[in-house]
Amino acid sequence: MPSLGKMERELLKSARSKQATVIYPFTKEGLNVPPDLRGKWVYKNPNNCTGCKICERVCPSDAIEMIECRPEDVQTRTGFRPICHFDRCLLCGQCVESCPRDVLELSDEFEMAYLSRDDMVIY
Repeated sequence: MPSLGKMERELLKSARSKQATVIYPFTKEGLNVPPDLRGKWVYKNPNNCTGCKICERVCPSDAIEMIECRPEDVQTRTGFRPICHFDRCLLCGQCVESCPRDVLELSDEFEMAYLSRDDMVIY
């Protein structure tokens, strides 16, 4: 068993040192996102989408679906666009790599906790 003196020294050392962790998500300062982070995908060039469905076919977790554009959605030339079901997405980047028209890209957004499953679909 450690001596009381050693424990006191460790306690004082810890009290004077810089905080090792942050109280996430309440404190977001000091969070450094790595440059090669594969986060949530976003539309890079939505008007380039031809509706070829390559992104849908190459997705290993069946997370991408081509849907008809609604009036309030991002519009494409064909009237169809991909959506992502993030409850299934592996963030592997196959959709981004295989898209011949550079429509999608992976962002550095990593916060993907939602209260409702419906909120996990990115339109």
